[in-house]
Amino acid sequence: MYMISPRYVLVLMMIGFLAASGCRGPKVKGLVPVRGTVTYKGEAVEDAVVCFTPKEFKTGDRLGTGKTDSNGRFELRTIGERGVLPGEYVVVVIKNEIVPQTPQGNPRPGRPPPSEVKSLLPKRYGDPKTSDLHVVVEKSGLTNWLLELVD
Repeated sequence: MYMISPRYVLVLMMIGFLAASGCRGPKVKGLVPVRGTVTYKGEAVEDAVVCFTPKEFKTGDRLGTGKTDSNGRFELRTIGERGVLPGEYVVVVIKNEIVPQTPQGNPRPGRPPPSEVKSLLPKRYGDPKTSDLHVVVEKSGLTNWLLELVD
């Protein structure tokens, strides 16, 4: 079973919460609206985090994040604003399940056993270094991506 670093999961969750809460920093100018749909094995993927990471990521770059609905649809936000900056992106899609461990063999007696994070999608999509999903967002307006995940 694939184990995702708890730190990586925490960072993505924080990004998602900030995007969802509308927490805003300085207004980002030049954002292009980006929407799309995520499917896996021909089915819509619900409750997945979608992250557009700049291809040549450097300090100060902005990520676009969103969460899929029951139809697999998402809309990206950058620092609470709708859209992403034009450019080349690597797309990361993550959907995890927390699997509680049984108390038997607990390495921490007297405390709850540690949980395990199980990826519900192919692991390559969960890391910008291994994801083969690449997109170019143009300045010319709304983009609508179909992200079809395969094994």
